[in-house]
Amino acid sequence: MGGRNQSRFNGQTGRRATICDWGAAVTVLFVGGGQEARTAMKQIAASDCGVHDDGCCTAMRWQGETSHYFSQNQLYNFIMMASSKLKFYSGIGPHSDSREVPGLDDALVTDRTKNYKKQNILKIGTWNVQSLGHRCKLDNIILEMKRYDLEIVGISEVKWKNQGDYWKEHHRFIYSGNETGDAGVGLILNKEWGNRVRNAELYSNRIMLVKLQLNDKEILNIIQIYMPHTGYSDEVIEEIYDQIDEVMDLTNRNEKVIIMGDWNARVGCQKDHVTGYYGYGDRNCRGERLIQFCKDKDLVIANTLFKQPLNRRYTWTNATTGNKSQIDFIIVKKTDQKSVLQSKSYPGADINSDHNLLFMKIRLQSKKKVRKFNNTVKFDLNKLKYTECKIRFQNAVRTSINGINDDEVPNTSNEKWNLLKDAIKNAAINTIGTTTNIPRKPWINQEVIDLIEERRKHKKRRNLEEKIRYKYFKNAVNRVAKTAKEKWLGELHNEIEECLKNGKMDTAYGLIKKFIGERTYKGNNTIEDEDGKLLFDDFEISKRWKNYVEKLYDANDELYDLNDEDVDVDEENMNNNDEISREEFEFAVNNLKPKKACGKDELPAELLKSLDVDMKDLLFNIIKEIHEKGDIPDDFKESKMLMLPKKTKSKKCSDFRTLSLLSHASKILTTIVKKRVEKKINVNLAWDQFGFQNGKGTREAILGLRLVIDESMRVQKPVYIAFVDLQKAFDNVDWTIMMKILKD
Repeated sequence: MGGRNQSRFNGQTGRRATICDWGAAVTVLFVGGGQEARTAMKQIAASDCGVHDDGCCTAMRWQGETSHYFSQNQLYNFIMMASSKLKFYSGIGPHSDSREVPGLDDALVTDRTKNYKKQNILKIGTWNVQSLGHRCKLDNIILEMKRYDLEIVGISEVKWKNQGDYWKEHHRFIYSGNETGDAGVGLILNKEWGNRVRNAELYSNRIMLVKLQLNDKEILNIIQIYMPHTGYSDEVIEEIYDQIDEVMDLTNRNEKVIIMGDWNARVGCQKDHVTGYYGYGDRNCRGERLIQFCKDKDLVIANTLFKQPLNRRYTWTNATTGNKSQIDFIIVKKTDQKSVLQSKSYPGADINSDHNLLFMKIRLQSKKKVRKFNNTVKFDLNKLKYTECKIRFQNAVRTSINGINDDEVPNTSNEKWNLLKDAIKNAAINTIGTTTNIPRKPWINQEVIDLIEERRKHKKRRNLEEKIRYKYFKNAVNRVAKTAKEKWLGELHNEIEECLKNGKMDTAYGLIKKFIGERTYKGNNTIEDEDGKLLFDDFEISKRWKNYVEKLYDANDELYDLNDEDVDVDEENMNNNDEISREEFEFAVNNLKPKKACGKDELPAELLKSLDVDMKDLLFNIIKEIHEKGDIPDDFKESKMLMLPKKTKSKKCSDFRTLSLLSHASKILTTIVKKRVEKKINVNLAWDQFGFQNGKGTREAILGLRLVIDESMRVQKPVYIAFVDLQKAFDNVDWTIMMKILKD
């Protein structure tokens, strides 16, 4: 049957026990029963050598004169021993990754269970690429990730300036560097794991932390490092270890942690509490420091635990001498050691680096789909420029409104607005549809990919001919990649120029932004509390922002009330309670600016401006009713608040600008009120008031100040200027005190 059959027969009782192994499935057959059958099974597991631990042999279910039942895990352990050629002693055998040996679990589980287990396995790696500044290296890494089916790869020696977080095709790249582009670390994640990024702490150009959401409660912390080489002093090394300690303090005790990268240390083959037998070479002083660090933190080095050929252990080759070393490591918590299924290097992976790709496979807790908070619908508003599409949209809105039964007619302003809002959104989805972000077309072509593959085939460089061939293909990759990128840049330049000639400024700006601004780091949602402690939990972060905003806009006293005699009143324009006219409404609607972010209702201004006359009449009546009765809809009273960082690495709430996104429909009402109030304000504003007036802003004030200075210098008279800067003047200034001071 193409399988293996082992049998042990007891001549006195005539009972037989048989183990058959066909492919991945293991079948256990029990004929007869009793103590003799169990002895025969023990002999099978020990390959008849008599060396066996009784504590590991009871993993079976057998039937004889009486029935005996054993756990499935015990039976699984027994099957692994029986299918292995190892001789067990004292219950412990050499580490050969026996956890992956096919056992009873594989024979009994359903396809659904297999898929469930596969989903909970993470394939992760780390690689020193010796700079991503060369052409097509990032694309090269993505190709190798696909070839080896890797989900996450940590990068050492990125050598990119500053920090960045962006998507390239279906992979997310987060990196941390400095202003000079020295060293640098990064993390490349596939689409699934890229969407699971909760936040990132880009600590320095040698250390970064990325938190990944496994499920509602579980967090996976990945720390990518790049330690200095042996030319640096011990003081610098100790400083880096202190920084790693600080980053690890940002993780909770019950969270999984993976620390990986180029450690520039050799731990050797000596087995101790943090390493296994399967290291490479001899231990040096930097290796001793790494061992001590792992002992202090209760960590183990995963790629020293598994028996592998020597070419799957070393991670670095000296380009001059050809000497090999193991200086890249993947480190996990000792409590997670049993979850590590495999770890080895891939010498066949090639990126023109003297380091090998280091790989680890680990079993995680159950993963669940992460809830996406940014689920805003983006309508394809460009279709409204076409008359036919615009008419279809208008008819769909009218049909939806006219189809309402008499008993479903709303009474309040809030209900009427919600009815119109839903009709507009549904009509837009069905007629103009939504848009999705299309990844930028990569400039790397098939010719470059083929040359990269040819270069990889000659990576071993065992003889002079292979070395020459490898060097030839390395130069060919650089040459062809340069030509391909120049061609792509030329096509992009022509496309942008064509958009500018045709007046498509937005399209041109989008192309430029996609090309130039792709590496811009947009920050993360980690902030400090009032005591300076970093917050990572979403609830704690929301609570911190809530307290900050409430304190920022808190007004303890009532606004100082001016007496009637303090102001001039324009009786002609005093009445502000008149009904809203259709002219005011049309002016406010036409004044809505296009291509602006939406508020809570997620309705862009373009949809409101594209309504036909009947639907605009309905919207006009709703705005009139709100103004007359004061019954304001919920969408008008609530806003979406965004936090925009003022600088990179913003951690304090005060380092952010708070931006409120209002409903575009509410802006119709506020514009009407603003135009009416402006008539009264202009009467009471002084002639030297700059700001809040058309034609008199900051630029006019600066021009006036310069003229005063020029005239004073001409007549040789001194000028005294007082600069007063009110911190967050429009946010937290006590206007009651301010008005009293100005009045006095």
